[in-house]
Amino acid sequence: MPQSHRMHLKGPWKYRILPAAEQMSPPDPEIAAEGRIKLPAAWEECFGTYRGTVRYQRHFNCPTNLDSHEQVFVIFTEIGGQASIRLNGSELGTAAGGPGPFEFEITTLLQSQNMLEADVTFQTADPSPGGLWSPVALEIRSD
Repeated sequence: MPQSHRMHLKGPWKYRILPAAEQMSPPDPEIAAEGRIKLPAAWEECFGTYRGTVRYQRHFNCPTNLDSHEQVFVIFTEIGGQASIRLNGSELGTAAGGPGPFEFEITTLLQSQNMLEADVTFQTADPSPGGLWSPVALEIRSD
């Protein structure tokens, strides 16, 4: 029977508001262009009425004692907006927002120290949550 173990990537994430040729709305002067936030959190809690692109970054260590038959996935439960996901500079894929999960197999890309990045563009005035408002986790799966 397949087994899995999940580790949530809660806590401090770095963020940076990315400049764009045409911002959907200017950043609120009360919100720093970069800093740290605790995720999961809705876009509005972090960035107010700003609409544009934010890069979220999270460092994590490689899971230890992986067996050869185990695979590691990064899972975004849900994403509000359009997202481009990278691990250690390698493109994992994109997510169009909405109900997930959005998952990417990352076993061969893992290093001792890892950088997960998600560039999220949130443009809508829709009342649904934006950004990384739902848990992000690493999941180890074995057959």
